[in-house]
Amino acid sequence: MQESIYAPPEADVTAPTTGQPRYYVVSPTKFMLLSVLTLTLYFVYWFYRNWKLIRDADNDDTWPPARGLFYIFFTHSLFSDVQNSLEGQQRSFSWSPMVLATVFVILTVVLNIADRLFPLETQPMLAMSLPFVGTILVSMLLLPAQKAINLAADDVGGIANAKLTAANWVWMLLGGAIWFLALVGIFAVATDPAFS
Repeated sequence: MQESIYAPPEADVTAPTTGQPRYYVVSPTKFMLLSVLTLTLYFVYWFYRNWKLIRDADNDDTWPPARGLFYIFFTHSLFSDVQNSLEGQQRSFSWSPMVLATVFVILTVVLNIADRLFPLETQPMLAMSLPFVGTILVSMLLLPAQKAINLAADDVGGIANAKLTAANWVWMLLGGAIWFLALVGIFAVATDPAFS
């Protein structure tokens, strides 16, 4: 029983004993491939899976689909949960979860409105290349979080989820086709004298 009736409830964020990890373990290589090649669409699934495992571990009533779809509103709480889990396990990981979450959210929002800031008609090179550079940047920002999650789940290398599945390949090939077409478009704009 808690000392004060006004104290917030405390969740048990120690390592799970049921065999099911508290977080979604993914190898860093697989995480980066899926994040970059799906143009960050993978983030929706990644956040969903993490929140689903947390919900199952805590037996609470959070709704993982909403937390996955609107992940920018739940990034801080996910990173905080991971940090609390690491502290509860007395494990040390070099990251700044709240700073990382803030930078990730801000950059994600800026990139989502960048097409309005840099119209294709007036700044074609910037308008075409910014989404791809941004995809790499936000993926790199989430990578430390994935590494912290892997440590909290006692699978530092993400070995339990390192192999690419058939569905992974389908998504990566679709995203890769978009990458290819965009790079062809950027090259065409860069070499077209009309846009000079």
